[in-house]
Amino acid sequence: MTVVDAEGREITGCVRHSARQLASLEGSRLHPMAALGPWAVDVYCRAAELPPFAWLVGL
Repeated sequence: MTVVDAEGREITGCVRHSARQLASLEGSRLHPMAALGPWAVDVYCRAAELPPFAWLVGL
């Protein structure tokens, strides 16, 4: 999955890490092409359950 941050930088990662980035980077979104894959909904659902910077609190 590719996450696009508020400044337009693209960061590619697995579903788990993309969800963490989406939850942590303000103004981030999935790349539009991510909608073609079946994992986009999974990334959004996981991101909704995570606090920002979840790795700092041990999640």
